[in-house]
Amino acid sequence: MRQISDRKRYYRNEISFNSVKKSRKRNSFIKKFMQWVLLVFIAVIFGYSVATFCVGTVTVIGPSMSETLKDNQVVIINKLVYKISDIKRNDIIVFSNLNSNEYYDIKRVIGLPEETVKIHDGKIYINGEVLEDVPFDEVILSGGIASDEIKLGKDEYFVLGDNINNSEDSRFTNVGNISKSNVKGKVTYILSPKENRAKVR
Repeated sequence: MRQISDRKRYYRNEISFNSVKKSRKRNSFIKKFMQWVLLVFIAVIFGYSVATFCVGTVTVIGPSMSETLKDNQVVIINKLVYKISDIKRNDIIVFSNLNSNEYYDIKRVIGLPEETVKIHDGKIYINGEVLEDVPFDEVILSGGIASDEIKLGKDEYFVLGDNINNSEDSRFTNVGNISKSNVKGKVTYILSPKENRAKVR
């Protein structure tokens, strides 16, 4: 009887030990699974934050920024840079279109806040002086509304396309001066096609 009792106790202890092992394995699996879920959640939040507040991509549409940027190229924009620094002359910016927040334009900054801009005899005048540092060689054929001197407001910018004679920009009333609040970021890099990858200047 003693042997049988001891054997039963042994089996009972073994069953109890196995149950504890299974319980520990299950708890370990649940713990690892929850850690994995947390890591995925953090990665998603981080990725969303980066895409929303730091960087993004935009596809170039049309020839207005040629040869610097070409039709169908995908470019990276820095959304954070203008939160911590000023927009500078010759920066290539992305801004929301006057008629639609879903459509973005890409142009080069020529005139800065509180400057005067005039286009006369094929040249750009900033505060009455000829702007020498321009990214194009062509003579400007049309000054548009900038044929008369334009005074920029405190947070306004005058933009032009690098393909100066084939660009709809601040010379046209449907674009006009660009408010800083409409600027989405600075174009920094050509992402695709792969053979065109390069830093944008």
